Amino acid sequence: MALHPIKALDHVIDEYADYLRTEFRAKDPKLREALERELDAAGFLAQEPFYQAHRPFKSGKRWRDLPVEPQLAKVMQNRSKSERAYLHQSDAIDELLRPDARPVVVTTGTGSGKTEAFLLPVIENAWEDAAKFKKSGLTAILIYPMNALANDQELRIRDYLEEAGFAGAISVAKYDRGTSQAEREKLRKNPPHILLANYMMLEYLLVRPADREDIFANHRCRFLVLDEVHTYRGILGSNIALLVRRLGVHLARARQDWRADPPDDERAKRYPSLVPVGASATIKSKDEEGLSHEERVRLRDEAVQEFFGAVAGVDRATVQVFGEDLQDVAVPAEATYPTKPGKVNVRDLDVSNAETVRTALCRLAGLADETPIDEAARRYRLLWDLNRWLISRPVSVSQIVAQIKEDVPDRKETDDDRLRSEIEAALVIGAALPDGIPDASAAHGDPGDRAGGDVAEGGRAAERTGRRQPRQPTRAGGDEAVHSGGDPEPDLCLGRGAAAGRDRGQRRVPGDVGEPGSGVRQPYRCINPEA
Repeated sequence: MALHPIKALDHVIDEYADYLRTEFRAKDPKLREALERELDAAGFLAQEPFYQAHRPFKSGKRWRDLPVEPQLAKVMQNRSKSERAYLHQSDAIDELLRPDARPVVVTTGTGSGKTEAFLLPVIENAWEDAAKFKKSGLTAILIYPMNALANDQELRIRDYLEEAGFAGAISVAKYDRGTSQAEREKLRKNPPHILLANYMMLEYLLVRPADREDIFANHRCRFLVLDEVHTYRGILGSNIALLVRRLGVHLARARQDWRADPPDDERAKRYPSLVPVGASATIKSKDEEGLSHEERVRLRDEAVQEFFGAVAGVDRATVQVFGEDLQDVAVPAEATYPTKPGKVNVRDLDVSNAETVRTALCRLAGLADETPIDEAARRYRLLWDLNRWLISRPVSVSQIVAQIKEDVPDRKETDDDRLRSEIEAALVIGAALPDGIPDASAAHGDPGDRAGGDVAEGGRAAERTGRRQPRQPTRAGGDEAVHSGGDPEPDLCLGRGAAAGRDRGQRRVPGDVGEPGSGVRQPYRCINPEA
């Protein structure tokens, strides 16, 4: 189901206004009038929204050419509706499944599939271990800053195992405050291949004698994954760094009384070297102005290597950083701005009706009503320019108006209100175009968080499922950090500027976006996750 971004935003603001009217029911008529007056004032509840288009990532190897089981490769191909992984996915998977794998950090935005970049190696390694040893025991530990992420990832892993036919061979468990004494006893007797926990519960796991001794016994732990690693800053980062080192020491000292002296050809699998893996939001430098792409990548990699080396306790030079690489989008030669764009009643546009969307696009682009939708999209230059602008950063309609007046000679004298109407219509139509139509918001179905573009308003970005769904709220600035798939997903990202977060009284948690209006994402002081 296509989503109408402007109606969605209006609905959110109206709901918030209704909440305020209910919460603050003044008996004094003048107070009620004053409240209504302020609620109707432009910019009182929320500033102008910011939009961002799906970032088209470069393709990498075919799923079936990656070093994973054919069944698992088929699952990913079916979920992604594509034969190929993204480049950063295939590069990270190749590195992590090498015999001499090095520490890895995948630093890409929401919808880029960074979760699959570490989940596939974790599942593949667990499958190889189960096939070789047919014995319970840890092969990977996945650490999250909050239980909600761990819950989501557990479901995703179980889905992948079920679809690949591995469910009976690979065991998965979560260790949190909800783990009962009986469940802990079961874990002690039969440790899972893949264990998920938040960092507070990993602390408990290391200090509870019975759990510490038995759950880690006879482990073959290959991977330690730190998801949302960019949130581990300051005092929290220091605590996590010490926790990781304590875990490493305990893994080295854990009881190994089963096949303690394996044959030489099994020793590497029986006693694997621990490989730390980090998944992070997009990392940007504060001082990128005027730098080439290569220089920006070098600065990013150096910052990530220094940070992850300190957190994971590894040599920074060994850390392999995989960032996002975007496809180049060529503007068709026939794409132009119409001399006089047609008028479209964008607020009443039925975006779920493909024929209505096609007709509206033809009218807006000044083309004949019978023009096919793919041709109309190809010939309407504003869609392509929106693609270029909205991929680079979140922007408001006012900023787009100014950009068009600066870049398009035929629009320099156009009235701002008329230009705004054309832009809003293009945004709504672009978000409603079917998959496969190249435009400002082109997106395709993707596995896991490899979904397409997003629509969001206020709050924290949610993890993806294997189906394409609207993103949970995020403010302007997207999924970025700074260093010193269900119904077809709508193809635009909608964010809020300065006052949105404060006015809504949101609870700041690890992984929230940065200061409202900053345009970048920075971690706040962490609230301890539920144990």
